[in-house]
Amino acid sequence: MRRLFLLSFIWGWSFLFIKVAVEGLTPTTVACTRVALGAVFLLAFLRVKGQPLPRDPTVWRQLAVVGLVGSALPFTMLAWGEQRITSALTSVLNASTPLFTAALAAVMLRDRMRPVQVGGLVVGLVGVGVAAGIGRGDLAGSSLAGSAASVLAGACYGFSFTWSKKHLMGIAPLAAAFGQLATAAVLLAPFAVATSVADGVNLTPARALAIVLLGVVGSGIAYVLNFRILADIGATRASLVTYLIPVVAVAVGVLVLDEAFHLRLLLGGLLIVAGILAVHRGRADRPTRSRRPRPTPVPMTPLVVLTVVALALGLVGVACAGADGSEAACGPIRSEPLDRRSLVHVLPGGPVPEYETDPPTSGPHQPAPPVHGVVDRAIERPVQVGILEGGGVLLQHRGLDDDDRRRLEDLAGGDVVVAPAVAPLPDDAVVVATAWLAKRTCTAVDRDALEAFADRRAGRGPGGHG
Repeated sequence: MRRLFLLSFIWGWSFLFIKVAVEGLTPTTVACTRVALGAVFLLAFLRVKGQPLPRDPTVWRQLAVVGLVGSALPFTMLAWGEQRITSALTSVLNASTPLFTAALAAVMLRDRMRPVQVGGLVVGLVGVGVAAGIGRGDLAGSSLAGSAASVLAGACYGFSFTWSKKHLMGIAPLAAAFGQLATAAVLLAPFAVATSVADGVNLTPARALAIVLLGVVGSGIAYVLNFRILADIGATRASLVTYLIPVVAVAVGVLVLDEAFHLRLLLGGLLIVAGILAVHRGRADRPTRSRRPRPTPVPMTPLVVLTVVALALGLVGVACAGADGSEAACGPIRSEPLDRRSLVHVLPGGPVPEYETDPPTSGPHQPAPPVHGVVDRAIERPVQVGILEGGGVLLQHRGLDDDDRRRLEDLAGGDVVVAPAVAPLPDDAVVVATAWLAKRTCTAVDRDALEAFADRRAGRGPGGHG
């Protein structure tokens, strides 16, 4: 259980570092760099401990399967899906992993699920939904393709857990973790190079630190723990880590990114714990006797100390970053909930309704407004949301001098619209960038940060072309 909670802690924190890194790297490049750094870290660790790598080609074929299905595909699908649906919906859909794992284990491992375990899985999944805020209209207007990608990522994880339990338990955890990450890096490398050439790379000290921590802690240490947990408690219960990850991720968002706290997180957490206890009370998926040698135990204390130190350094680095002005000028990208009235159309000249956020990122709107490029007047909120629904990105400003305004207006064109703000902007900001379900506020005109925001989100609205 200690390893399970440590693993969920690491992967929950990884969401913070992914948010930082993906601003300057494509999702495929983030995934590839992450697994490659994790593999390098593990290789060095293996050399220090004097542990050999597998030499059997059959074992490497099994590792390649896990590298593809357990790392390369789900990392890519989740990043692709989050460009189209909310992060809350993504975390809920991805938490379907234990359900896929239980079903696949029943088929591939002939594990029998007792009713109490099935009930525990359902209760845990409900808890994840409550914690993430599902049921507020998140699914309406979202991309079916993005939702399908997140569910498929959960299916990939479920298959990976089960496949590893069946084929890789005779391998030392360090060697198995290295093999999975190394094969995933090789498979992702061509796609990472292609997307980086097409979209460019924009690294800052904070982004570099984030990707290093993702590799060393989020992949290197985490995968050692993952294989150790598989050997100890089995595939179905090991996959329960996906229940805890959203709770950790939301808590980190509240404490570090100053995101709003909701009581549903507490209620969801209680349901998640209840689900885990129910599954652990069952006897299915318990370790079976085997003549295979038990893997060499991985010491917990050094991993815990290294994890805490690394995450503390990462927190300080992200908080103090801004040598190039990017993180200092612009706050983090905030994912915002879908307004349940997002499909309500507002007639031109009609009264302006209230919105869940201001400036709004979804809600009642005027459909397909003919607004493009630079405009010299404030855009009414229903028209703003219409632009965002169609895949546009709005850069609204207030209080800029002539030079800064020209620099901002240079970003206009295509799906990007630059306009004065309707009202004073929040948090002493002079620029607010909004897209469908996403917002970023800046206290100065940071071209790199604003351009990256626009490039990643243009065309992503439910009526867009991306």
